Amino acid sequence: MRLAFKGSSVFVSGLRSFGLGLALLGAAAGASAGELTVSGFGTLAVGKAISGVDQTYFGFKCPCFIANYPDVGVYGKGIDFGPDSRFGVQGVYRFEGGLSLTGQITTHGGNGLKPAVDWAYGSFALSDSLTLQAGRKRLPLFGYSDFFQVGYAYPWIRPPGDLYGWQIVAYNGANLLYRKNFGGLSVSANIWAGSESDKGNRMLDKIYYDAPIDEKWKGIVGGYVELGTDWGSARFVMMTNKVDRLVGGAVNKSGVKQNFYGFTFNVDQSDWVLRTEFNRFVRPDAPKDIYNVYFVGAGRRFGDWLPMLTYSRFTEDFKDDPTANEKHNTLAATLRWDFRDNMALKLEYDVFKDKSAFPFVGNSKAIAMSLDFTF
Repeated sequence: MRLAFKGSSVFVSGLRSFGLGLALLGAAAGASAGELTVSGFGTLAVGKAISGVDQTYFGFKCPCFIANYPDVGVYGKGIDFGPDSRFGVQGVYRFEGGLSLTGQITTHGGNGLKPAVDWAYGSFALSDSLTLQAGRKRLPLFGYSDFFQVGYAYPWIRPPGDLYGWQIVAYNGANLLYRKNFGGLSVSANIWAGSESDKGNRMLDKIYYDAPIDEKWKGIVGGYVELGTDWGSARFVMMTNKVDRLVGGAVNKSGVKQNFYGFTFNVDQSDWVLRTEFNRFVRPDAPKDIYNVYFVGAGRRFGDWLPMLTYSRFTEDFKDDPTANEKHNTLAATLRWDFRDNMALKLEYDVFKDKSAFPFVGNSKAIAMSLDFTF
């Protein structure tokens, strides 16, 4: 029996990129006076699809399981290190007077571990609680958007793909961030504006169109409010923008309006853990298109161990063409072991049910393991 191990060569290039990022940050620190803080993270994962529909979908040999939509991390029949593995390094350079610069370089196995600039922005503290930021940032649409790449920060190997699967994940613009504590209540609020252009969008090309895609989100305006206590948190978010899309050079969308609404509610109390998120994308103008997505996960800590069950669901309601509706759900059983400070081992078993009205990837079951770390 021969096993197809993928990803060993891209790990070498990924580690080189990781080292290059550290070298660049070190050079920046030596070039001027100030305070530089460097941190990093990584996930080394391996997995495979263990059963499902035998078919070929846009070049993917199925059974296949889409672990990471934005970076096109897809498990097939062979053992694969690529779909969930990722590395990153972040540097924050603080000047006197409340000014700082933040940069983050990440690599992901689903994209051949090519280095990408995830964050590149400046911050200026207007007061103890109010900060103005400008540059390139991740779109804070979802509860885990800001640290989606940091596997150590959440209980699963990756946040549920039924939700975390949008083609645009960052924007270039400015935002105003507010943070303050009121006794036992922490309050965070953020408003942002900007745009994003992505020539050659990999997710839309590889997973949905099998053709070159240029995607632009313009006129982005959004905001969220997050409330937190020692037992949990709640987060409300809204955003609006317009979409331009070229498929193979031809206009597919031009100035299509879309609105996003989201709610996240989490609980950590007496070793019990609850994670929930509910989102709704609406393109209100004809042809009207609506996406409703959510997940609910629960578990209980036993010392350093956290077992969880999580159910997620994606449903599209395309009014003018029901035959184009995408619909699927996933049941994930996960086990996390925090065996050392800043390191965790995880095991995840996913059962994916494809109920789309068009031929999509089909049902599948997948299993994966990961080592997550930060420094």
